[in-house]
Amino acid sequence: MNSKPVSAYKKALVVIFFGYILLLFETAMGFPFQFGQIRLDGLVPLVAWYGLQHPLPGGILAVLGLGILSEQMSAVPDGLYALAYAGEYLMIRYILNHIVSPAAWQQMMLVSFLSIEVVAVLLIGSGAAELLWPWGFAQALLNGIIAPFWFFVFDKANSVIFSEDMWLGVKKQSEV
Repeated sequence: MNSKPVSAYKKALVVIFFGYILLLFETAMGFPFQFGQIRLDGLVPLVAWYGLQHPLPGGILAVLGLGILSEQMSAVPDGLYALAYAGEYLMIRYILNHIVSPAAWQQMMLVSFLSIEVVAVLLIGSGAAELLWPWGFAQALLNGIIAPFWFFVFDKANSVIFSEDMWLGVKKQSEV
């Protein structure tokens, strides 16, 4: 009975760590991948991917952790990333109550829609609301377009990190 919460906490910590790696990469290597105010952003798709797989109440903890971590590496006022990511996560959970298994195009639309929410909260909260059009909408469109790539990366990383064989060092024996 205790293995399920521990597994949820492990996954939450891995997602926060993966978010940290994405933040470092986007900060250090962001300039070549930036087009005006638009940049490649893996955190919004990461929150969407995590929200599609992990229900409340445990899932919100990792999302809040990602928000707090993001705030430490930006000049945005305190609480905006946590608010934006929590809003994104809660909207995903609400939408999943009405859609059983979203198709790839629905995931792209979902990430684009949720990116608008995240960008709006961040820009309006930081006093740069005038950047919402056209830059905020272009950022949301880019996030939606590249969401399948990010979801593929997150799925592969999740399967590698949480495969039991990796942690137990067990090799599967083929039967003769």
